[in-house]
Amino acid sequence: MQVLHQLPRFADPKILGDWETMDDCGIYLITDNLAIVQTIDCLTPIADDPYIFGQIVAANSLSDVYAMGAQPLTALSFISFPVKEMEKETIRKILAGLFDKVKEAGAVILGGHTLKDSEVKCGLAVTGIVEPNKIVTNSNAQVGDKLILTKPLGIGVITTAAKGNLAPSDVVERANHLMTQLNKVALEEMLKIGVNSATDVTGFGLLGHALEMARASGVNFRIFMENVPIIEGASLLAKDGLFPEGSLKNLAYVKPRVDFSSAVSQEERLLLADAQTSGGLLISVGADKSEELITTLKKRGMEYPAIIGEVLEGEGKIFVEK
Repeated sequence: MQVLHQLPRFADPKILGDWETMDDCGIYLITDNLAIVQTIDCLTPIADDPYIFGQIVAANSLSDVYAMGAQPLTALSFISFPVKEMEKETIRKILAGLFDKVKEAGAVILGGHTLKDSEVKCGLAVTGIVEPNKIVTNSNAQVGDKLILTKPLGIGVITTAAKGNLAPSDVVERANHLMTQLNKVALEEMLKIGVNSATDVTGFGLLGHALEMARASGVNFRIFMENVPIIEGASLLAKDGLFPEGSLKNLAYVKPRVDFSSAVSQEERLLLADAQTSGGLLISVGADKSEELITTLKKRGMEYPAIIGEVLEGEGKIFVEK
């Protein structure tokens, strides 16, 4: 981002959102009643099973579009791999997982690009559509709103432990299940009920993305640690310090603008900053609608949605209490 800020912006009145806003997607106006949202994301293998990895790649890439209140429409795939070292069947399984998850989202893959590389990388460039007056941004959280998180935290610490064969198989399976879960239901229900703001929780962790939302909205957030859902088994791995480097960097980055209660342990602070892959949505919604949204999400099969905090007057800080 420091480099991008040194470059001139594109002057086009049809740009409704770009990298300058730090939102989840770029937004471009097509007609008075139609805008496209665009995003791109790429992952290195985060699951041993190539089919599951492909599904995770798709769910992770589609999540940005859902966070904007948009419906994914088309995608282009990207995959790089060591040609002489990788079996064609492995590549086929990755792409099969990618294709099946995009199909589940109601979108299509139009094509893509392959590249010879020393390691496997796979991603999607996704285009979605949205009515301009229905765009959900990360900059409209309102004082008095409740904060809802739709998926639990702990992906980073679990996947890091799994790389060293230090995570129980059932914990890894639970993490894989959550990473392959689309945020489609969350999109549909937040549009029905009407929310003020949203973002998806991925590489910057809950605190990183929450801080972006709070600063963009010109408010403060209060988060209650005891209300934040954590994947079963992740807390034990956290106590062993099995966090990825990204989580440590996330915590260091947000620390100047986050006020932690002394009751919040270092492991809990790191879990709040844990780098997620294909995480849930963080939603800011009117207090009068929050319980109804939680109830509806659970009825539709989401296991972990929770009210984790509230929006306060302020200028972009986060307070974390026990």
